[in-house]
Amino acid sequence: MSYVTFDCTQFISFDSDNEADVAASLKEFEVTNHFKVLPKDEILPNKLEHLRHFLHSSVFEIVNQEFIGEFDEWLVREEVPVDILSFSRNIQLFMQNKHVQNATVILVRYANDQKNEDRIFVGEFHKEHILEGLYHASCFGNAGNIVVLKMKSND
Repeated sequence: MSYVTFDCTQFISFDSDNEADVAASLKEFEVTNHFKVLPKDEILPNKLEHLRHFLHSSVFEIVNQEFIGEFDEWLVREEVPVDILSFSRNIQLFMQNKHVQNATVILVRYANDQKNEDRIFVGEFHKEHILEGLYHASCFGNAGNIVVLKMKSND
């Protein structure tokens, strides 16, 4: 039997040649989405260990315990809840930062202490199609308890 080790959180991970500039651009999540943005040194080690196969050199936790519940309200693909739409726009803006490479967005409904019991969806999406990726976290996309979206650049 497995137990939940952590739940209801989001991460963004990427490589960068100027992390300070990139970190400043993440503040938009705090302003428009009421998330708390935690740098890697403030993230609980068990979370980093659990997700290590999906993480790049820079990692931020984008904390809002209520946000993952918005995906339960996403009943129709074309009728995106406002908070998810706002989140997707912030991801798109973040991806425009010239210092961001290899970005990955991770949505965690819950993480089992026994990793082999996690159902993990991994997909690649262009930033323009992030809503298609995010839909996999909805109860109708039902892709798993952890959704990993690798963001492809247009280059």
